[in-house]
Amino acid sequence: MGNPVFNSLTSTLGQVDLAFNLPVYKGLGVGAGANGMWYDLNGTTFSPVVTEGSADRWAYYGKLWWGRYTGPHTFYELNAKLGMGTWNWKCTTCAANAKQAGFHWSVNAAYFVHASENLAFSLLLGYQGDASGFHPGVIGLERFPGRTDSGAPYRFLTVGLGVSTGFKRSPPETGW
Repeated sequence: MGNPVFNSLTSTLGQVDLAFNLPVYKGLGVGAGANGMWYDLNGTTFSPVVTEGSADRWAYYGKLWWGRYTGPHTFYELNAKLGMGTWNWKCTTCAANAKQAGFHWSVNAAYFVHASENLAFSLLLGYQGDASGFHPGVIGLERFPGRTDSGAPYRFLTVGLGVSTGFKRSPPETGW
């Protein structure tokens, strides 16, 4: 979002977010985690320059969250994450070790449904950004061929599915 040149020149391959959460007081908690994202360069969009490659971004963060049960098997969580993000670019026109690092932040909301006492599935909605940005120099170019825009900071709207697991001892299962 807010970076049309990045959106048209790359394709999303995937994202994963792993976090450890610790409840502190009445629904408020802290956590730490890592977020990985993978992208593919659309080489044909750089015509007449041909560049092929990929990018990955890893962000390591601290997390402040608040959650509340809405029923016996459902709950929601709101959180904010702050940390450091590092972009790694690998492409035919990239300089060796093309890396970018900068402040990472995100805000997220998730609605969970318990499948068991220790397992829940969720729908996620989030918005995240990095202080670093996509510009022609990142991929070893002086300008983007055929484009007048020169890039912008990384910003992403995320919609996804999640899984949450706990470490409580489950009660003994009852038979038929």
